[in-house]
Amino acid sequence: MNKISFKKAVVGALAVLCIGFVSCDEDTKDYNQYTYYEDIELKELSAEAKVVRDYVKADAIIAHRGSTFWAPEETEAAFRWARNMGADYLEIDLQRTKDGFLLALHDNNLRRTSNIESILPGREDLPVSAFTLAELRMLDAGSWFNEDVPENARVSFVNQKICTLEEVLKFAEGYRIKRDAAGEPVKLNDGPNWEGLYEMEIDPLDNGNRPGVYAETKEPYLFGGMEEDLAVALTKMGWNINSPETLLEAPAGDEGKVAYTNGRFILQSFSRESIVKLENALPGVPKCMLLWLSESAGYVRPSNTLESLAEFINFSVEYNCHIAGPSIAGKPNNYPDLTEPWMNEMYHRAGMIVHAYSFDTEDQLRKYNGDYYYNGVSRFDDPAREVVGDFNYDVNKNMFIDGGFTNLTDLSLKYYNRGEGKTAQEVLNELGY
Repeated sequence: MNKISFKKAVVGALAVLCIGFVSCDEDTKDYNQYTYYEDIELKELSAEAKVVRDYVKADAIIAHRGSTFWAPEETEAAFRWARNMGADYLEIDLQRTKDGFLLALHDNNLRRTSNIESILPGREDLPVSAFTLAELRMLDAGSWFNEDVPENARVSFVNQKICTLEEVLKFAEGYRIKRDAAGEPVKLNDGPNWEGLYEMEIDPLDNGNRPGVYAETKEPYLFGGMEEDLAVALTKMGWNINSPETLLEAPAGDEGKVAYTNGRFILQSFSRESIVKLENALPGVPKCMLLWLSESAGYVRPSNTLESLAEFINFSVEYNCHIAGPSIAGKPNNYPDLTEPWMNEMYHRAGMIVHAYSFDTEDQLRKYNGDYYYNGVSRFDDPAREVVGDFNYDVNKNMFIDGGFTNLTDLSLKYYNRGEGKTAQEVLNELGY
């Protein structure tokens, strides 16, 4: 067990610096005070769990739903864009159809992200689990985006399809859905009993990036047995590191790319029950315990108090959650801030790494990577950066994040000084959208 054993004190700190490229909006935190705590006992990840933790790509850029800003979320367009843009992981929300197919889809029903009201009237409020895959493939999952985000609308987004888990894994491997001369997906085993599957082909526009996949399971009461189904699917697709006999080997030239490492697949959930089941079904696979301020007994229920956060950490460590997934403050989401420096220190002292959500601005990237303590200088610009200011406490990397979920992979790449320097629009154009 690891104990925080600082002298308890509130000490002065330098106010947040507002210089040049760092914006100073109403959401910016003022670190005028910093609190140290004593005698808070924390469990610590075992040596074996730390080995699994270290499977995870360092400074991970995690493409939240592929993108919610540049393309219709969790569609082929969003995932191909995130892959070619340079994301380290494609983030998905797992759900299951009536006939047992695992899907990448966020909402519990289809109103927001499809035309279900016109295609299947009277069924628009039913959960995803009430539909077969073939029924879901009838829906247009792209046109809504053109209406909601008109500044990024593209004709080619019309009739994008809901994706299966298997398709997302294939996108990460450099494939795309095969289409006919009219641009329609080619059905696999077409006929009166078509299951809803499409043919896949090597993507001629793939640029060689091989991201992993970061998948969130929903509440167990919605999808009983989801965790076991996921283990079966990953084994079948060669993505289950617990099944070396089926595990995909890296083609020549792809050695070391995320999709061919032991960190290729990361599990995440807000649900304690699902985390326990994932530990049983997929041991030794990196796991992230997501945080949110919730009154649901099945959720973690941390607040921004010391005691509740310690309880969250101890549960997470007990079930081998290698990653803490807290929310960040700031526009446009205005989530509660569960990524304050003192919180990050607690996650790190338990041996966890921190993947926070969701980054939409440069100011957020600079704030949670600690740039305010370094006169606005990023560690990606200057790895030897030095603290600017007279602090009476140790400013160190454990106060800050290790990676993040983003709707703007292009923005994070630029901040991290990575990628090919192409704009989001250029990558979409190159992919034919």
